[in-house]
Amino acid sequence: MEDALRALVDAVGLDVRYGDEVLADDERWTLDLGSTTDHVWVASSARTEVWLRRGDDVWVISPGTAAIVAPGVPVTVGTGPDRSPAPTADDAWCSPTGVHLGTASFGPFVDEALGLGALVHTEPPEAPHEDVVLALAHIASLVGGRWRASRRDALARVVVMTVLGDNPPSFLADASLTPCIDRLLDGGDPVPIDELRRGTGMSASTVRRRFRATTGCSPEELRRWFRSLALRAALADGDADPAAVAADAGFSTTSSMRRSLRRVRAPDVRVPPAL
Repeated sequence: MEDALRALVDAVGLDVRYGDEVLADDERWTLDLGSTTDHVWVASSARTEVWLRRGDDVWVISPGTAAIVAPGVPVTVGTGPDRSPAPTADDAWCSPTGVHLGTASFGPFVDEALGLGALVHTEPPEAPHEDVVLALAHIASLVGGRWRASRRDALARVVVMTVLGDNPPSFLADASLTPCIDRLLDGGDPVPIDELRRGTGMSASTVRRRFRATTGCSPEELRRWFRSLALRAALADGDADPAAVAADAGFSTTSSMRRSLRRVRAPDVRVPPAL
């Protein structure tokens, strides 16, 4: 495993669905998405500027870029700062707008692990992102075909992962620690500090100091927290039997599992202020 962000997203849980491309019979329109239980992703092809409003907050999504919006507050998407009529998609004069929508459903510990905030977007915010542009072009080529929903969902996941890749949690921000964190999150046995620092050019004490400064945790604490994500997600499922969860995770008793979970320390996730 060479991608800590991928491992983190897999541990948190992510299900991405493609919704649709907005069709409209006028250049000016506003679409009410309402209040959702899932995150919403919004992406534009390289020709349409999108104004996205969530409560009192407003963002502009530039052509060729994408954003993920947090759930719980009504969201509108449109082509300007002021409200326009809703797009009409039921007559022969409607045309594709290049604005694509869908959902991103995360597991229960997304805030703790990723700290996405109200909205995150590809970076830099005004520059078209090649992966977004290519994914949307491929999605557009699949619309209307049979048996293509799964491929549209897969391309939608590319869009969402592109946004996440541009907005990693702060404890993945120190590139010098990336090899160490990759080894910690590979799902194998605990890694001795001398193995962990291999290839970094840092001493064991420096690695520990950098871990504490960047993540708020020691390497051992970060690994323990990461491994707890799937375990706590299983326990958060009301249908799961705690004894079975404990046994599957290698604990001899439920109480030993719960003692281990009480020792879990989450890394610092400093959510940047919305731009």
